[in-house]
Amino acid sequence: MNQEVIKFSDRLNQALDDAGVPQKGMGRQSSLVRMLGISHRVAKKWLDGSEFPPTSKMVKLSTLLDVRSNWLFSGQGMMRADTRNTHSESEQEVYRHAGELSQEAFEVASDWMKLPQSVRRTLHKVIKELGKSND
Repeated sequence: MNQEVIKFSDRLNQALDDAGVPQKGMGRQSSLVRMLGISHRVAKKWLDGSEFPPTSKMVKLSTLLDVRSNWLFSGQGMMRADTRNTHSESEQEVYRHAGELSQEAFEVASDWMKLPQSVRRTLHKVIKELGKSND
């Protein structure tokens, strides 16, 4: 196997660890499938170091995992643009359960966790009211 692809796999797994995604054998592959809308076969190749993702998926991965795409692809430069080392606990919770969610639910949960707490509280109230109006 190409050493560069194996090194990429190591960086990908490191970023997934930092994001709180379940370990290999415990839902990591399924989480990656949900996160990116890819097949299990493709996710396995990326995680095992036998294939690079296409550029579009590399960019999406780096965005979702909050790492620099250049670092993820080549190992060059800093891992992150800022000093933040990990995702918040609630973001990690979303990633831990990614394999159990539909693609739509995962995307909504991911977007939700990026919102400030005050905005989430307000939106939660609106959602509850909308639910009541459908009864």
